[in-house]
Amino acid sequence: MGLYRTHQDYQEIREWENRLRALVESLSDRLEAAQREDALEFLAHGESGLLIEFLSYCVGEYGHPLADAERTELLAVATASGEQVRARVARDLGEAS
Repeated sequence: MGLYRTHQDYQEIREWENRLRALVESLSDRLEAAQREDALEFLAHGESGLLIEFLSYCVGEYGHPLADAERTELLAVATASGEQVRARVARDLGEAS
C-alpha cells in the first residue's frame, strides 16, 4: 500500500473488516459473551490473524458445529491471512492443512 493509502485501499480494508465482522456474527450463538467481546476487540485493533485463529480455536476446542458455509468462510479468510494462519486454523478445525 505504500506510505499513503488511496480511497480504494480504505474500501478494501472496510470490506475485509465487514467480512470478519459477519463471520463473528455468524458464530456468535456458539461463543460465550466474553469470547465474543474478545473477538470484537481483536477486530477493533486490526488483529485479523489473531481473530481468525481465536474463532477457530473456540469452535474446535469446544466442539461447536459449523455449517459448511461457515467452515468454508473461516478457511477462506485464514488462507487470505497467510499460510501459517491457514495451517493453524485447519488444525483447530481438525482438517489436514
